[in-house]
Amino acid sequence: MGIEQDFKHALASWASGVAVVTTNSSGLLYGLTVSSFSALSLDPPLILVCLGHANRMAPMIEASGGFAVSLLDTTQQSAAQYFARTGRLPTADFVEIEGQWTAGGQPVVAGALAWLTCTLHRAIEEGDHTIVIGRVIEASARAEASPLLYWRRGYRELADGS
Repeated sequence: MGIEQDFKHALASWASGVAVVTTNSSGLLYGLTVSSFSALSLDPPLILVCLGHANRMAPMIEASGGFAVSLLDTTQQSAAQYFARTGRLPTADFVEIEGQWTAGGQPVVAGALAWLTCTLHRAIEEGDHTIVIGRVIEASARAEASPLLYWRRGYRELADGS
């Protein structure tokens, strides 16, 4: 194996929650399942997501000036798979996956474990991705749900459900 395959295999060993990034740009919404999502700062409240250059998401976020992140629960594997599918086009409303609109006008996955809406703080191109930094302006979380996890190229749940 070459370094690219070794790199992918090593990163697949990192378990993470499953996040869907969405935006509403000129009345069209689009979403994407991402593997790189992280808290960045508490003061000010900042998060980051990494978006591949081959995807339309980063330019749509830059055009709209904002985005949302839905953190999925164990019942939402179909949403993760839908937003991971390539070739989808932006739509005027939710298609196939139940969604909701935040007070700030951003689309989120309905029933998500948690969601955050952000204004675009900064976008930095690095390698084959754009690092999108968002300033959190709204956030909501459900205490009674368990996170959907992704590990070694498969969806997982916490063993004890907590």
